[in-house]
Amino acid sequence: MSWTCGTCWKEFTTERSREQHMDALDHSVPDHECDRCSRFFNSRSAVVNHMNAKNHWYYECTFCDETWPTEEQQREHEMEEHFHCTDCSRTFRNYNDIKMHLNSRAHRGININCPFCKKAYTCATGLAHHIEGGACPRAPRLNRDEVYKLVRTKDPGGLISKNLLGWKGSPKYEATYESWNGCAFECYLCHRQFGLLSSLNQHLSSPTHQQNLYHCPNRLSCGREFVSLAALMNHLESESCGYTRFENVQRASRNIMDPNRLISFN
Repeated sequence: MSWTCGTCWKEFTTERSREQHMDALDHSVPDHECDRCSRFFNSRSAVVNHMNAKNHWYYECTFCDETWPTEEQQREHEMEEHFHCTDCSRTFRNYNDIKMHLNSRAHRGININCPFCKKAYTCATGLAHHIEGGACPRAPRLNRDEVYKLVRTKDPGGLISKNLLGWKGSPKYEATYESWNGCAFECYLCHRQFGLLSSLNQHLSSPTHQQNLYHCPNRLSCGREFVSLAALMNHLESESCGYTRFENVQRASRNIMDPNRLISFN
């Protein structure tokens, strides 16, 4: 094997001796030389075909012998095939685990802001929990039902919201001491037991036993339904049904509060 100078075309027995020659004379490698061997070609397309066929790209996977034209492609391969986060030098058990990690605060930061109090969240799910739960001090009257009404005005085609004819709001449940069964306070809807009456009433005031208000926009392939906007956002952010990307969910969540935009995930 010989290594050729691309300026004076002198040949060398080792790559190191050619490098010394080029450094001394300010010469360069041939224009279309392979990234990993001494062969060079007359055109870019020819060297690309060679490197594809021989797996001779410059960037090599840390875990297997696959090579890639760019560092970004190498990192993407290691993430998707080996569940490895290069930035953190961490390897995960499966694809879902590493996607959750990459979408966490460690990588995404906190750049989703409540439109009312400006509190920052990592993702749309956190913002939806904040608003639906009545936790925003600047919008205390907002809750799950009010958010659904707002979403319906932004989603006339029913992309994510169910068109519930005759819907007048969620029913209210409240337990009394009569729910004590001798051992615990028992939910009369699902028979789950609680040590405190307040815990049972907290359970009853949650969306657990409420009607599904939303559905996955991937109606044909997924069709799952959800009791809250936060649950739907969490489903879409996980990318489990493949309908959209995490970034698109964040953009769509901002559009919900924009009076001039309808909801979309494009």
